[in-house]
Amino acid sequence: MRAVLNFLTEDEIERIHKASLRILKETGVKIHSEKVRRLLAENGAEVNDAIVKIPSSLVEEAIKRAPEKITLGAREPKCDLEIPSNDFTFLAPSGFSPFVDDFETGERRKSTSSDLKDFAIIGDYLDTVDYFWPIVIPGELPPPLQDLHALAISLENNRKHIQCSCVTEKMAKWQIRLASAIVGGEEELRKRPLFSTIHCPVAPLTFERGSSEAMVILARAGIPTAPMTMVLAATTAPATMAGTLALANAEELASLVIVECANPGAPMIYCSEAAPANMKTGEINYEAPEYPLLCAGGAQMARFYKIPNFVADISLGKASSSPVPLERRQYDSASVKRNVVGAAMQCMTRTDLAAPLGSRDAALSASLDQLILDAEIYEHSRAYLRSFEINDDTLALDVIHKVGPGGHFLGEKHTIEHFRKEIWSRELSDTFTLDPVANGSFLERAKAKVKEILSTHKPPPIKEDVHKEMGRILRDAEKDIMGDS
Repeated sequence: MRAVLNFLTEDEIERIHKASLRILKETGVKIHSEKVRRLLAENGAEVNDAIVKIPSSLVEEAIKRAPEKITLGAREPKCDLEIPSNDFTFLAPSGFSPFVDDFETGERRKSTSSDLKDFAIIGDYLDTVDYFWPIVIPGELPPPLQDLHALAISLENNRKHIQCSCVTEKMAKWQIRLASAIVGGEEELRKRPLFSTIHCPVAPLTFERGSSEAMVILARAGIPTAPMTMVLAATTAPATMAGTLALANAEELASLVIVECANPGAPMIYCSEAAPANMKTGEINYEAPEYPLLCAGGAQMARFYKIPNFVADISLGKASSSPVPLERRQYDSASVKRNVVGAAMQCMTRTDLAAPLGSRDAALSASLDQLILDAEIYEHSRAYLRSFEINDDTLALDVIHKVGPGGHFLGEKHTIEHFRKEIWSRELSDTFTLDPVANGSFLERAKAKVKEILSTHKPPPIKEDVHKEMGRILRDAEKDIMGDS
């Protein structure tokens, strides 16, 4: 027994699949890269200017080639992740925010490399953080260098798998070189990729030149790619749930075709942030009841294709588009419990990966204390996600017969053997991340925990020769990349 949120029936999954195939075959996708268009044409796609129409046979072949299991390697092998997950959703911070809400002053300011280092250290410390997505932009650097330096800062200060962004072919090559320096070469990186990448098709059905070319380079190097469709119902997708899911799924399948044509058997993560639009503002509406349902539908489509998935990434702070300072928000026990249930509902989609931690204001900003609070909430949410066995022992028919009508089970050996595993007995005051005996509110204790971690926790260092090699790579990359600017 396990709590699972399903949205689609088997027949509806099949209809979404067939609708997506028709979209790709009859409507096609716009691809701004001549290289990628040529690659798809060589594999049987029909190309007319920038529009590429993909036959169903090419899609079905890509689905067959896609690996059902992926290893997300980490600098410290014990932190490697295998997806699909057989247990809980693997969690990460949500990024790439241009601002931080300073946990000391509450002031919103532009993010820096130093801020990203702090987030990486806290992410390294927290057991709830299974992998690390650079949550804030190293904003003092020129934009063409930010993705590469974000990866370097994360690798230096966090021993877990890193999931970052990559928007150009040239950046992809430098990211591969950087990670290869740590593991001892590209072949070793192919065996245990230390990083994976997020790419966003431009809804509806459009692929930018740089991002699509980066996907090809990364696929050929064995780096897992996660093309995050961000279709919005009623703006960049139909207003209907069915139409939104069909369009989002078509973007995922088109991405899969690109990846598998580049390198048959290359790893891809089905990644959807399909959501309804806020019809008053046009923004993505994370608070809408349709959002978790679209996540559930996306996860079901990924399981239909037997591809690992990443379909839910809501945080307590990210769901709100209001920049109200944390100090003026309510963080009492009742409000935290409500967020625990909401977090559990998201994970009930059976997404393998999620990035719900630390963001605020629809991912415009992030804060260290929000990261602590979100980690606390998601740790408690796992109580709702446990698996329970049904067998002769757990059905307990002999014990029921022994106790009989009108009796009780408190004194039974069976109760002693099972109650700690089966019955969640912790209160929210008995926290995981925060000190349960400390004084102060949740927020005050989160701030205290931030200070404690940053003053005491030291992630395992990278070897000095590797550190120097990474420095040389960054300098060479700067000359190469900025020479084009």
